[in-house]
Amino acid sequence: MRPRSFALAVAALAVAAPAGRVLAAEPPVLKSGLWEVARANPQQPERKSVTTMCLDESVQATMREFGIGATKEMCSQHDRSVAGNTMTMSATCNLGVTTMKTQSVMTFNGNSSYHMDGTATYDPPIANMPRESKTSIDAKWVGPCKLGQQPGDVTLESGQTVNVQQMMKK
Repeated sequence: MRPRSFALAVAALAVAAPAGRVLAAEPPVLKSGLWEVARANPQQPERKSVTTMCLDESVQATMREFGIGATKEMCSQHDRSVAGNTMTMSATCNLGVTTMKTQSVMTFNGNSSYHMDGTATYDPPIANMPRESKTSIDAKWVGPCKLGQQPGDVTLESGQTVNVQQMMKK
């Protein structure tokens, strides 16, 4: 997971997390265990990135809390609505030298898989990055976490493992 991918994932979680208000409907708590997360850029579908993550309710709670804090600090606007199995999110966030606007739609299949399509625009664009980026994510529960894995462990395509809970504490 590249830093930019991690930042986008956290931004999505920040918007997904309730920001101090009670919503009529909430997305499902995802099933505990090993999740496979496939990310693709619709403009470059051949560049698919697949990672795995050992997930439990404590990791989800930590990510929600981290997201709430990031939203309060960086985002002037963040909205989300849940209707049935679909959650729609949008945010406007200050990332220092640029303003990022995101829009995404997540469709849940119970608590064992989801699909998300998202768009982020940057004004002004950062360095050599495009003004707009699109991401498609398909995530699914694949079974129990592997022997020796801790909740929050993400195994990157390179085989390296990082723990998102430890990263969020720094």
